[in-house]
Amino acid sequence: MKKVEKRSPQYQMRLVEEFRQQLEEQAKIDGAGSLATWIKRILRKELSARGIEPKG
Repeated sequence: MKKVEKRSPQYQMRLVEEFRQQLEEQAKIDGAGSLATWIKRILRKELSARGIEPKG
């Protein structure tokens, strides 16, 4: 029997191309595997800074 992996729903954002390039460059410098991974890390860090424990 196949194990079904639960995945969270996707969230789409529109980014101006130049802005996206800037973000991708910074993610690459930080060694992130993808822009989405880098953005999630940044958002978790921001929640922590506000005293909120990130879930997930």
